[in-house]
Amino acid sequence: MAYSMYDAAVTPCIQQLTALLGIIDKAAAHCAEKKIDEAWLLTDRLYPDMFSLGRQIRQAADFGRNVPGRLCGAAQPDFAAVDPVTFAEAKDRVQKSLDWVKTLTRAQIDGTEDKTVAWTAGTREMSFTGAKYIQWFGLPNFFFFVTTAYNILRHRGVDVGKRDFLGPQ
Repeated sequence: MAYSMYDAAVTPCIQQLTALLGIIDKAAAHCAEKKIDEAWLLTDRLYPDMFSLGRQIRQAADFGRNVPGRLCGAAQPDFAAVDPVTFAEAKDRVQKSLDWVKTLTRAQIDGTEDKTVAWTAGTREMSFTGAKYIQWFGLPNFFFFVTTAYNILRHRGVDVGKRDFLGPQ
């Protein structure tokens, strides 16, 4: 069986968005137990020039949608360009992204290896073939934001481990 573009793009996004939901639940429980203000934790960051936890989660949810969404060219749900200030808001954004990605079919994604994937990021024009988009831009960014959100929470004492990062198998 050949490894398809669907397998490369949709499957890891579903896995990591699902894992991120569990990590957010653990973060919310940690805040409740330790009486930590969620808004404070969501503005925390590992280093001053890095995005906050809320922005890391926002970016992870957005890349989780954009990776397969840009490949198939389907209209994506519209999300406000604001960072969550509660874990309920963060979870809602991730859940809606996950729900949308789960609607995509193999027929929409497979065969997009050579498709031109182009968009504007700020003032910068971006363009890749589908395969290079997944390998060089989409998934590396997606995993970066999920990992950084995980690391901020781990750094602040939230009881998350590798199994939480990998999500349910």
